[in-house]
Amino acid sequence: MMLRNCPGARRLSGSFFGNLLLIVLGFLFGEILLFLIMFLEDDPGTWFCMGTVIALVMLLVTTVLFYGVGYTGAFSLALSMNCTRQRFLLDYSLKILAHLVLGYLLVLGLYRLELLVGHAAFPDYPLEAELSFLTDWRVVLAGIAGMLLSALFVGAMFGRFGRKAGLIVYLVWMFCCFVVPKIFTAEPGGEGVFDQAALLTQSALLRMPMAGWITLGAIAAVSMLATVVVMARKQMVR
Repeated sequence: MMLRNCPGARRLSGSFFGNLLLIVLGFLFGEILLFLIMFLEDDPGTWFCMGTVIALVMLLVTTVLFYGVGYTGAFSLALSMNCTRQRFLLDYSLKILAHLVLGYLLVLGLYRLELLVGHAAFPDYPLEAELSFLTDWRVVLAGIAGMLLSALFVGAMFGRFGRKAGLIVYLVWMFCCFVVPKIFTAEPGGEGVFDQAALLTQSALLRMPMAGWITLGAIAAVSMLATVVVMARKQMVR
């Protein structure tokens, strides 16, 4: 009923299944890479669930970037058709949540499929690492909540700052892709300033208790949600 009464959110129905298809295509691309590596390497040693990892990346991209970028257009269309701001925000959130739940179930099914295919295709090589976090409900719930809030936050940024928000999103994405991995893979012996800073950050994060992570996550979630609500109230219809 809510989606039917809010055209701005309903307009995304055409891209809903298209986004899920992108996850499947990402998985297939990862599988092709996996088989190429396994057959071209002289001694690969182990194999890895590359298809599932790329499918997870596509779930993140389709959620945070696609729904984030589409937020402004859907917002303007919804309000032009007499949908309230609060109603649109709720409907859009439910749309993203549905994508995340179905996307997670899809990725989980693809992971099970990849395990079967991998063990059958590479019986002489062990699996390098299982993605056990996919069945940890605490990690799954935290991931879904994080991606939902991130998509709304990115959408709010685009609604408030327009194209300038794209630069912010790009910088954050580059930071997560290049800086964060180096922090967690830093090893003693580096002499550069970045190496020392990475080691200090890594040490602090690894020693942080679970209560600290929960507190940081709660603060980030509340801050992002408050920002989205405030910006939705002030955002102009374009």
